[in-house]
Amino acid sequence: MAQLTPAGLVRILGLVTLIMVIPMVGGSVAGLVLDGLFGTSPLLVLIGLVVGSLIAAIGIWLLIRAGARRGYGGGPDDGA
Repeated sequence: MAQLTPAGLVRILGLVTLIMVIPMVGGSVAGLVLDGLFGTSPLLVLIGLVVGSLIAAIGIWLLIRAGARRGYGGGPDDGA
């Protein structure tokens, strides 16, 4: 199993933050702008938040899958 260093953990925390924050805030802000244009408040903000959350969930799933493939899983077959 690969050993994580403190710098590696900070890198992972930064990636998780980016993967979660950018789609959720971006979807909400886009919905806010579109709500202002179309007068559909708060419908498009909620839709933007849901779509951003879905994108964030897929991004986290991909990050976890990539980490598991690199050997960060710590499962029963890690030789410990």
